[in-house]
Amino acid sequence: MVLHGKLVWESRTLPGTFKPFEMKISKGFLFWFTVLIKCKFHLPKGDTQMMLKKYSLFLLFLVYGTTFPLKSQNLTLTGEIYEYATYYVSSFNIQDGSSDVPIFRYQIHSDVYPIYIKVWFKASLVSPALGITAPQTIVEVETNPFMIQNDLLIDNRDVSAQTTVIYDMGSPPNPVTMTGELLDIINPADSEAIISSMLTSGKISDGNYSFELMVSAGYEPDALSIAAEESKTIVVSTPVSITLENPGGALADTLDNLLYTTFPIFQWHSQTCGGCQTFIRVGEFNPSIHSSLEDAIEEQRVLPFNQSQSWEPIGNATSFQYPFSGAYPLEEGKIYAWQVRVTLPTTTGSDEMQSSIFAFKLGTAGEIESTPELTNILLIALQQTLGDGQFNALFSNESPLGGYLPSGDVEVNSVSVDEASVTYILNQIMNNDYEIINIQVEE
Repeated sequence: MVLHGKLVWESRTLPGTFKPFEMKISKGFLFWFTVLIKCKFHLPKGDTQMMLKKYSLFLLFLVYGTTFPLKSQNLTLTGEIYEYATYYVSSFNIQDGSSDVPIFRYQIHSDVYPIYIKVWFKASLVSPALGITAPQTIVEVETNPFMIQNDLLIDNRDVSAQTTVIYDMGSPPNPVTMTGELLDIINPADSEAIISSMLTSGKISDGNYSFELMVSAGYEPDALSIAAEESKTIVVSTPVSITLENPGGALADTLDNLLYTTFPIFQWHSQTCGGCQTFIRVGEFNPSIHSSLEDAIEEQRVLPFNQSQSWEPIGNATSFQYPFSGAYPLEEGKIYAWQVRVTLPTTTGSDEMQSSIFAFKLGTAGEIESTPELTNILLIALQQTLGDGQFNALFSNESPLGGYLPSGDVEVNSVSVDEASVTYILNQIMNNDYEIINIQVEE
């Protein structure tokens, strides 16, 4: 018997699965195959065709039973691509594509070990504000094939054109050596807009950031196929300001911003951003001891309740109702200041911005408050010197000096003076020749 030809097999790959096929021939098969080839068959007359079929089936059984494919391989990724409000160019090394901040972190798991894998990572952006309407590569890097013998934790800081040694999750851990290749990197010279953005802010402008991760695997380093892929597009719109809306306004307008609820709803406007955190604080303004809203809100707060904390965290929000518990109660007739802060996660740490400070007053139920018409020369001079906000806080109804009219002698440094002398001093204050250090009210 003479056999001609060669063995032929085919390998097919499904998404997330690669299934190479190898012929494994046992010693038993080689022995019986040799016997069948070399022996002289003595077939009975009349049974030649039947016996040939039997021998053919027996040979086929030996081939099928003693050859087999390797076990199919399933590879999975478990982890995430991190989201930031701002991505700074300085976070990427344009020499080797490395990064000093976490962009992604995944655990690679295979149901068969050892295997060879390679990792490919790409970051790109589209920014119409910079005239970039098609994806522009920030960095693209790929490792050479390397062998793993157990599950492996890997993040973007391990993937670069440099040689990196990390350890798998085996017991004891096995060292894994990776060497990468920088395939592409952003070229600032390609766009004057990118250069301008980098010079003015140190970051790439707002836009759509896309991150792609691909892991190829196989039993041989030169026969890898795609086993797992992950991708994520993040819309970056960095908030530029916080605009308080209500309640309240300037300190001078507290009589126009009266509230009659002790559980007001605070509202403000800020551009949305992923991963941002918002904080709020509320403090009582006492015109007898505070010279500004900043002093009041820094000295003591009614929210947060714990005075060791300067801000109350409220998540990523643009409105907040004063809590029914966990804060000091708001009291009628008092003036309060409030402020909002937003922290933004970036690839170089956290940035923050603060709003201006609004003031509001809790009105007394059943009463209508107004500022009395001024006719006294000293009060008019005081109002011009202090400003409407500070003056109203001192002399409006329900304030410490509400309804007060100067009478009798006026003293400056224990010396009696007339109204003209007092007016002269106040004019010096208005002209910034004198400075008010403190105001005290004596009963």
